[in-house]
Amino acid sequence: MAVKDAVGRYGEELVARTLAEDGWVVLARNWRCAHGEVDIVAAEGRELVFVEVKTRRSDAFGWPLAAVTRGKLARLRLLAGEWVVTEQRAWAGIRIDVVGVTLPRAGRAVIEHLRGVG
Repeated sequence: MAVKDAVGRYGEELVARTLAEDGWVVLARNWRCAHGEVDIVAAEGRELVFVEVKTRRSDAFGWPLAAVTRGKLARLRLLAGEWVVTEQRAWAGIRIDVVGVTLPRAGRAVIEHLRGVG
């Protein structure tokens, strides 16, 4: 596994654990369909949340959250629709969140969570 992939997987694992600790139920990780992949699908109470995780070891390549473009959000909306059709379960609400993870050389990871971006 390439270092970049390992960093991304670590960030996703960290976010999944954090969400679970906050009372969310993680329904799927790295869910795929013909249109792409969603990092995390979770339930926050009765709300269905599609979570895109961006992890960086520094800000040399920009702020992690800035890596989520309009095109990526459009694809996430398409993927959310695919999930809802496949699962056929009623939800009080559906949203897309983006979580940025920065892993400094020393100290704890910095997690920034933007809710309802899509």
